[in-house]
Amino acid sequence: MKVCSLALILATAAVSPLAAQHGVEGLANPYNTPEDIAAGGRLFRSHCGVCHGPKGEGGRAPSLMTGRFRHGSDDSSVYRTISEGIPGTEMPATFFNGQQLWQLVAFSRSLSEGKAAEQIDGDVDKGRMIFAGKGSCTNCHMAEGKGRRTAPDLSDIGKRSLADLESSILRPNEKVLPRHWVAKGLTKDGKTVQGMRLNEDTHSVQLIDQNERLVSLAKADLSSFEVIKTSTMPSYDGKFSKSELNDLMSYLASLRKN
Repeated sequence: MKVCSLALILATAAVSPLAAQHGVEGLANPYNTPEDIAAGGRLFRSHCGVCHGPKGEGGRAPSLMTGRFRHGSDDSSVYRTISEGIPGTEMPATFFNGQQLWQLVAFSRSLSEGKAAEQIDGDVDKGRMIFAGKGSCTNCHMAEGKGRRTAPDLSDIGKRSLADLESSILRPNEKVLPRHWVAKGLTKDGKTVQGMRLNEDTHSVQLIDQNERLVSLAKADLSSFEVIKTSTMPSYDGKFSKSELNDLMSYLASLRKN
């Protein structure tokens, strides 16, 4: 019997040419406030909860609590799969407008946030050793008061979903938040200045450079300036064994500020 299943869509839908028509490929969710999540929850409970349970815990259809989907867990992929449905099944393309679709995305992803530690069985202590050793993560990242600040501070990364933790290690370009963009400027005397962008307005930009120094640049003093919106972190896909990856994600999932 064919089952209307949002989880089935997210788990099995392949990349479709229709994605380009939506114009959302690669975009982060623009409707992701607490109010948007609440609105998405109301839509979910009235249209999806009968199969997935009112809290996404599963029932007639699978649970959505892990946030791990085979063919894309980033915002635009979830948007696409909810919007298009699965041809040949009882799950049709939805009739919601763009904002409502994004609100459904926000609610669906919120179901798995902060639950990573409960969903993975790696060794936290071994993961901590991989983080500082084989992964060389402390060369750029700060965690538990150790490391550098030239990349995002991971001291509270355990609040994210298991899918986010996995993608941040294996597919770092899948989701790069604006606060993690890199600013790069060339001064008029030929010096390149680059670092994690902290703040930017029309006339200036502030960043943390590779020496962990706070730098403020006046754009009028630069011969060129750009914001790099892709991740500067390399992919670790294939560099860890399955058990090492589980250990590392278990450690990251344990990082929660009090």
